[in-house]
Amino acid sequence: MKGWTGGLARLALLGLAAATLAATAAMAAASVANYPGGVALVALQAAEPSSPALRVHIGNLAATTGVSRFLEAHADWTYSKEEHLAPADLLARGFDRLLSEWPSVPGFRCQAAVLGFERLAVRRPRSLGDLLRLQLPLAVEKAPKVYVLARSADGETQGCGKDAPLWG
Repeated sequence: MKGWTGGLARLALLGLAAATLAATAAMAAASVANYPGGVALVALQAAEPSSPALRVHIGNLAATTGVSRFLEAHADWTYSKEEHLAPADLLARGFDRLLSEWPSVPGFRCQAAVLGFERLAVRRPRSLGDLLRLQLPLAVEKAPKVYVLARSADGETQGCGKDAPLWG
């Protein structure tokens, strides 16, 4: 292909390659933020000593967003993925810590909220400097997805609100 059609074809291929690279970068950034359950378990194990042994319940959302048996770092801890438990059942089961999709569970206090993928948002440049930084025009927005709750010594309930410590 010679002439203007060849130049147009090369330009189209270059544009497609650039669009593919940008889409791959945006999806990779979104994927990294899509595992709050795994982040919650790793952070909990880093924050708590390995003894005394704790009983940790892994809720449905945490189990489907990164928690796996390979992340269980404390041999003395008991990890449970028991399903179909209502929030009121968790205290009676004797769990010490919860990785839950519920920000409040009776008899537990908030230890932290873990951020996870919420959405991709268009980032509008506000200045010439923003344009020159060569950043993707998309930003990954995160929101609390998994809540780390600790059994309350006095039986009080303290849910995770806007002022909860954020992990991830």
